[in-house]
Amino acid sequence: MNIETIPHIEVFTPQVWEKVNLNLLAKSLAELMHEDVAKPVITDSKDSITHFKLITDIPEVYYTFSAYPRLLEYYHVEKESIQRWENGIASPAKDVLCFFMELQKTFGIDSFTLAKYTEELLNTLYADAHLFTREKLSAAELTKADYQTIEHQMEGHPWVIANKGRVGFNNTDYHNYAPESNKNTTLYWLAAHKKRALFNSLETINFDDFYAEELGAEVYKGFQEKLRSMKLAVEDYVFIPVHPWQLNNKILLQFHQDLANQYLVILGKSDDVYSPQQSIRTFFNLSHPSKHYVKTAISILSTGNIRGLSPKQMDIAPRVTKWVKEMLDKDPYFEEKEVVLLGEVATVSYRHPQYNTIADSPYHYREMLGALWRESAEKYRKPDENLMTMASLLYIDDNDRPFLQELINISGLSTQNWLEQYLEAYLKPLLHIYYQHSLCVTPHGENIILVMKNGIPQRIIIKDFVDDIVLTEEAKLKLPDELKEGLIQSSNKENTPLFILIGVFDAFFRYLSDILHTHMDYDEYLFWKTVIGSIEEYQQDNPHLTDRFEKYNLFEPEFKRFYINSLKLLNNGYAEQTGFAVPKKGSKLPNPLYVIRQYEMNEFTEISETIQHQS
Repeated sequence: MNIETIPHIEVFTPQVWEKVNLNLLAKSLAELMHEDVAKPVITDSKDSITHFKLITDIPEVYYTFSAYPRLLEYYHVEKESIQRWENGIASPAKDVLCFFMELQKTFGIDSFTLAKYTEELLNTLYADAHLFTREKLSAAELTKADYQTIEHQMEGHPWVIANKGRVGFNNTDYHNYAPESNKNTTLYWLAAHKKRALFNSLETINFDDFYAEELGAEVYKGFQEKLRSMKLAVEDYVFIPVHPWQLNNKILLQFHQDLANQYLVILGKSDDVYSPQQSIRTFFNLSHPSKHYVKTAISILSTGNIRGLSPKQMDIAPRVTKWVKEMLDKDPYFEEKEVVLLGEVATVSYRHPQYNTIADSPYHYREMLGALWRESAEKYRKPDENLMTMASLLYIDDNDRPFLQELINISGLSTQNWLEQYLEAYLKPLLHIYYQHSLCVTPHGENIILVMKNGIPQRIIIKDFVDDIVLTEEAKLKLPDELKEGLIQSSNKENTPLFILIGVFDAFFRYLSDILHTHMDYDEYLFWKTVIGSIEEYQQDNPHLTDRFEKYNLFEPEFKRFYINSLKLLNNGYAEQTGFAVPKKGSKLPNPLYVIRQYEMNEFTEISETIQHQS
């Protein structure tokens, strides 16, 4: 192939490549220390900064760096301090791949895993370099941006080191389909025979009306006419939107037997233009923003798993939506707070005739074709409100200016008052979901949409809650019989509310409090004290839940550590599995709520003793 025919050729400068390597190395150190994988020796600690030395597999090579300790056994690593020492000579560390190679045995990574992980790291570095060299919006500019513009400025999951691995994409795919590439697309549509495919929806949805609205009446009519022209019965088929990558890489090859025998028929593209979300397989309808988000299968390895769509989950999603929304819609607390859970209102699942009959086959072979339609948040936005992913609160621009600071500036509130309003809008509804209704969702930054007005959080919209919903003992008692096989039952034997402690505190507040402390001169202890105040207010306002507050105690001294990066790095992390890989929980982390309370108790004791001594 002539090189001129390859689109989007980017070759980054050594300076850019070194910069993104350094950024990823600092992140790797922070996250691997947090997960208790990297165990550097403290060489000195003074003036609130700690100096470390990390021994490698090679006797004459070690790393040194400095970092500021934070709660939750997290460190803010000073990037420029990272040095690689070889034979007593120091040089700036600028190769994250070299770092992992030199610590393979120390970390306990097998060679097969390291090779696969290196592929994800290289893909992530390429994406980081693209992000670094493109036009990045300033924090001030981002305050004026719309929902999709903000989505496309995001840089990936803060906890996951190789957060843009996307194994399966080539360079052209990256520039066509990655959200940060900011490229719009159209979707292909297939007709799928009901002998293989199953359409599920809320009872209120009419099949023909639904497709006519999603496709547009003329396009839907045209697709039906195409089936008739092939002498096929329209009533025997359902319709599935397909990601262009999936059609090209999986459907045309792995489903060709069904295409040949007209169990599947390629109908063509629809008219609407879509924009990818952070999750890469979910699309926002730019042509009609109030239409549903469309979630498609895309069989690439991204942040831990291959991103297909499980037929089992597709079959029950509308029923789960109905059960959860009916329960929450009756709750006056949610009515008052105007909390929205975006319903997954319709799905199509397709079962491959061979892979689905193989017992215990790897999960991704069964998840290559399907679709889900989720309500659009735009339906719930009032005219004077704007929407933004909560992940954006962690955004730092090229001038080290936090987006959070700019939001607070335009709000006219103090940092303290803004955070109180944020916790009122975000944390308290999550506490209510857990304590009143015994449900656990996945409330990290990408799954929460903040509804804003004049820079101030008003309320939250929760998305992607059906896939990851977990039930406590109390919720199981209320679960309809038809859902008992499909939903995840809590294995949380310690009765600790890990949904909040891990899903909110560790997965999001850990980073938010570091930004406040590092960039905004707002002490992390004050942040966590504000969190305590919000929780105590909720508990005081809901005395009828006292027994559950005690059973699921948010103030326990410690809770289990979650091993997200270790999931891939250790224990043969790339092995084929029959189900989604789930991160393990292990050694304990000190609970910041408990730490703050103990700190205040000790301070009070010291003051009391001083007063008594003076008396």
